[in-house]
Amino acid sequence: MADKSKGSGGDGGRQPEMDATEGNMSTPMIALQTTDDGSDELWTAAEMEDATPCDILEIDDDDLAEDDAPTETKDADGGTVVEGGAPDDDAEAAEEDTQATSGGYNYPGPFTRYEVFTPYTQYPYRAIGKLFFKRGGRSYVCSASSIGNNAIYSAGHCLHAGNNSSSGWATNVVFVPAYRDGQAPYGQWQAKQLFVRTSWYKHGISKGLAQDMGAAVLHKKNGKKISQVVGWLGFAWNWSKYQHWCQYGYPAASPFNGRRLIANHSSFAYHGSVGANPKPLGVGSDLTGGSSGGPWVLKFGTANYVNGVNSYRRKSKPQEMYSPYFNNNAKSLFDTVRNLN
Repeated sequence: MADKSKGSGGDGGRQPEMDATEGNMSTPMIALQTTDDGSDELWTAAEMEDATPCDILEIDDDDLAEDDAPTETKDADGGTVVEGGAPDDDAEAAEEDTQATSGGYNYPGPFTRYEVFTPYTQYPYRAIGKLFFKRGGRSYVCSASSIGNNAIYSAGHCLHAGNNSSSGWATNVVFVPAYRDGQAPYGQWQAKQLFVRTSWYKHGISKGLAQDMGAAVLHKKNGKKISQVVGWLGFAWNWSKYQHWCQYGYPAASPFNGRRLIANHSSFAYHGSVGANPKPLGVGSDLTGGSSGGPWVLKFGTANYVNGVNSYRRKSKPQEMYSPYFNNNAKSLFDTVRNLN
């Protein structure tokens, strides 16, 4: 692996927000540049409740094909990270979850799923939230997480339809951190700019699945950045695939209702069938639509590194979930949105 360091900056969950970030790596992505001032009409509680869950992408096995824009990969035991940080009020970190290492599993991969009962206003849960948006005249909901500065990270299919057209962009995008039972304890944060990887924008399903990553820059609220109010999760890339992740999101399709944050804990099971290099990573999971874009977190409760997002599953395999492998392409998108104010 090119860089086996894990960065610097303390314990990964207690740092104050900083403006400076590492330089952006020049790799392809497409952005929707907006000029609004954040004064658009906010979502009502009823509209949020009625939003349709943006489906976890369900792919027919026969539709899986090679990605036209393969990503870089280097086999290594470690990786590089950017530390996360608690919000300004220095909320107590959640208890550390036990991390495990797996050598892989056959379908269905083992997983543990439960509703989060810890108050969502506690860091790091408060850095995760629901993502509301409109597309084609309909209202939808996904999940996302705060990653520092004014930025959030999600799945590409939550922000663009993957149809190689400007018509595919989501509109009226709003992030609601710590959403619970229709309540928005930290308010609604409107998106100013949207970004997705070029491969997803141009190819969508299935050739763009290996880069189904998206991010947004949010307007400040009452003069503060999202990261100053709810904190931010760290970021990890180029790590070994043999990890244990805590996946989070707001599944809204049956048997869930989208009103509560759900946790799914699982380890690497197998690679996806997408012919990209590197291939997406699969784990055991039964999260449904609405959880798309929710973070896969390494070392939850201590370092809190985002290292994947809920992306897709095969229609024939309802108890699995795939994420793009986070390498330099994921980091490039991270750098881009982190560096914008």
